Amino acid sequence: MPTISNILDRDVFQYQLAAIAEEMSAALRRSAFSPIIWDMLDYSCALFAPHGEMLAQAETIPAQLGVMTYAFEGMIKDIPLDTWRPGDVLICNDPYRGCTHTPDIVLMSPVFVEGQLMAVTATVAHHVDIGGKLPSTTAPDNLEVFAEGLLFPPMHVVREGVQNDTVFRFISGNVRNPRACTGDLIAQIAGCRTGEKRVAALVERYGVERFSELVRDTLDYGERYVRNAIAAIPDGMRTAEVFIEDDISSDEPIRLAVSVSIEGEKVKVDFSGSDKQRRNALNCPLASTYSMTLYAIRCMTDMQALSNGGCNRPVEITVPPGSFLNPARPAAVGNRHYAQQAVADVVLKVMAELLPGRSAAGCHISFPTFRAGGFDARPEIIARYGEPRYFIVHDIIGGGMGGYAGGDGLPAVDTHGGNCGVLSAEVVETTSPVRILRSELIEGSGGDGAYRGGLAMRREYELLSDNLMVSVFHQQGSDSTAPWGFKGGGRGRPAGAMLNPGTPGARKLSTKEISLPVGKGDVLRLESAGGGGWGDPSSRSEERRALDLAERYV
Repeated sequence: MPTISNILDRDVFQYQLAAIAEEMSAALRRSAFSPIIWDMLDYSCALFAPHGEMLAQAETIPAQLGVMTYAFEGMIKDIPLDTWRPGDVLICNDPYRGCTHTPDIVLMSPVFVEGQLMAVTATVAHHVDIGGKLPSTTAPDNLEVFAEGLLFPPMHVVREGVQNDTVFRFISGNVRNPRACTGDLIAQIAGCRTGEKRVAALVERYGVERFSELVRDTLDYGERYVRNAIAAIPDGMRTAEVFIEDDISSDEPIRLAVSVSIEGEKVKVDFSGSDKQRRNALNCPLASTYSMTLYAIRCMTDMQALSNGGCNRPVEITVPPGSFLNPARPAAVGNRHYAQQAVADVVLKVMAELLPGRSAAGCHISFPTFRAGGFDARPEIIARYGEPRYFIVHDIIGGGMGGYAGGDGLPAVDTHGGNCGVLSAEVVETTSPVRILRSELIEGSGGDGAYRGGLAMRREYELLSDNLMVSVFHQQGSDSTAPWGFKGGGRGRPAGAMLNPGTPGARKLSTKEISLPVGKGDVLRLESAGGGGWGDPSSRSEERRALDLAERYV
């Protein structure tokens, strides 16, 4: 039986580890070169026990945090842990070795104290470009992972404190913005080094033996907490399905099916029945499927304690090989975020039936994305630099969260696996020949209900230069795929995209538009999906109806 003193030590220790992860996060963000990291926060930092379970994380992107355990497993399979040395930093971005998609580069470094491996620091960041046929690397019509930019198997980017300049030179020769890409990698190394120093200081404070005991206690506590939370859910089994657009290899939507069983203190999640892998880059690598499933389960456990790898022990996940959620190498997976968001959505849809008091109606997972690259040939740019300047800009916009028991959904948020901010207009206009004409909420876009779904967002981009490579993607673009309502609530408004809205040449765009034929003066409008409504609309209070009108939500 643990003593009060031991419990207090464990709880203080957990927060000390979390503080280290947050300091790693600050070091990475403040030294990064790319707005996708320092403005949109598309990166993550974490600490791991020597056997690979996560000890602590900084609160940034769930989709990245959940995969780092699997990336660790992939790394030690190729480079055994007993060969790691002080000062090492290892790199990997291979989706078939536990990573997500190729732009998310994972770095890990060991922490040795008195010759003993005490922990592993880890950073992952989305690099705005690592090669491939399009600016920003990924393209939904790719067929193989080899088309998705540089692939790093587990390897040393720093060996015993000495940087591998060959790796950096190779990267610089194969990406569109080498200064930003290599700068962001160095920022990730800075995050790892920050974690190394702080963990070493913590080990010195507690001693090697006590530190190891606290690591074990922390992980075991995470397991007990989640087991107790699951045990409070009535046993039962439910199934659900959601569909997302393909619009690349087939007009048929992609089906994600799941069954979730609560059995005492355990949860079993089975994706049998989901579609086979597709000939496109929307396939979801296994690590991302695991990550988003664990995220959805954690949402249901009313987690008040800090998260760690012990929390995942009571969850059993089955994903058939060769399916859309566990594709066989070398299937393309570069745009896997559309699928992984749907993984969270379908598991939460099941859990809404099992535990409605802790769930929400369907959320925006439309992930509207604007990407542009090319030479900025505006006269003022040529006057300043003597020649056109190459640029890349990558933006996503949020949408509506679903209504839930007791409240309306939030507007314009990046839900589930994301947590990215919309790229600020000032950054877009400072770094590219693109002008933001408007960023606004869409009235009436949330599904009606006793609690209304959150509002979607609209953003318009004006192109200020010719000869640009522009692509726009989204999902949830129809009534059949829009966010679902719950217990009588209405669906959210579908997402959409349009070229030159409000003009005689206006054209509605499909969910996947690659290298659009556009020129100077063209305008692209992106609209996300609104959240689904919760409960019978007739039971919405008069006070809330009045507020809807006053705030122009409807």
